[in-house]
Amino acid sequence: MTSGKTDTPNVNMSRRDFMSTLLSVTAVGAAASMMPGLTQQAWAAGQAVKGYGVTTAQLKDWSIMSKSLGIDVDYTPTNADIGVFMRDVMSNNLGATHDIFIFDGGSEDLLGPEGYYAEIVEDHPELKLWERTDDSWKRAAYLRANDKQYGVPVIGNGDAFGYFPAAIDANPNGLDEIPWTTFFEGEKVKGKVAIDRSWLQSMSETANFLKHHGRLEVEDPADLPPEAARAVADYLVERKKAGQFRTIFTAFEEQVQLLSNKEVDMINCWEPATKEANNSLGAGSVIYAFTVEGYYLWGHGANVAAAAMDRDNVDNIYKLLNYFLSGEYRAYQAKERGYAGPNMDLGVQYAIDNGWSQQDIDNLKWTEEKVKRKFQKPFYCKVVPDNASVMEEEWQRFLNA
Repeated sequence: MTSGKTDTPNVNMSRRDFMSTLLSVTAVGAAASMMPGLTQQAWAAGQAVKGYGVTTAQLKDWSIMSKSLGIDVDYTPTNADIGVFMRDVMSNNLGATHDIFIFDGGSEDLLGPEGYYAEIVEDHPELKLWERTDDSWKRAAYLRANDKQYGVPVIGNGDAFGYFPAAIDANPNGLDEIPWTTFFEGEKVKGKVAIDRSWLQSMSETANFLKHHGRLEVEDPADLPPEAARAVADYLVERKKAGQFRTIFTAFEEQVQLLSNKEVDMINCWEPATKEANNSLGAGSVIYAFTVEGYYLWGHGANVAAAAMDRDNVDNIYKLLNYFLSGEYRAYQAKERGYAGPNMDLGVQYAIDNGWSQQDIDNLKWTEEKVKRKFQKPFYCKVVPDNASVMEEEWQRFLNA
């Protein structure tokens, strides 16, 4: 798990195998038929907007959007690995075949100034909701570089952990703040904790926990210089040897499985994993935590491939960008995944206008409140930290311990 939040359904194919298959010319048509929301007919027609990026930026059913806008989307999902994403955009020239890229903030500093992303045309006639979108979303740092706008906000959230309230004697209403101390050191959950294999996520969360409690001096928990990275790895090795962790997981499907089978009591997962687990266990069985120390805060931006601006599909691209700011997209994302984003009030109004249940409407309002509450705490993710190499090296030491 990294901040990209992918839940790609093909669990038998590795990320690198998936990408190498997808990027082969002979496999493109087959790949389109495999993916949710894609049809070979739409791909062949050449009229759809072609996207590449994290899976959870998708609607679970793109036909909802197609009915609203009259355009289709051919979306190629990828796992949330910034190295794979950057490589494919830069080395595999995806801008020649794809119109938009959706990923965590962090790539815009390089891919924008280097000419892979086009600047957003803020006054484009199809970007109708731009003016009413709050600056806290549209002017976020992860959408801009060198004072230029390279992205449109899509979704955002604050990651923490899922837990079974009875296992830690917590209030089952889920409103109390649970300390990360319980995750890393709680005796009641010892041997029943799952930790993500992603060093971006887990090292940063650990560093923020240690910093909060005065056990680590570091300016940015998401970008650890050598001494701090070594200290974080030392702590994690100690907790691993103490038997705190039951498993180190990799994929979204593992998160859902570990929770649904009650193999763990706590897991630093994505919020959609708790939603999926509760679909089988019952509402409220698993709680996604409000925490004492803070969250791995992230946001996704939609970036336009520079080459796409020279093709004849720019209006449709901007219709899709505008859709990410709309009430329909906002309502379905909040309902299906618990993610918030710009113009949540439009999402609530969409639900009201389209006869959604009062429970669904209340849940949309709660999603907005929940994310606002999370963003009042530190800390922000950094998918391209300056100290990436040393962080990864120290993380390998933890994995090998």
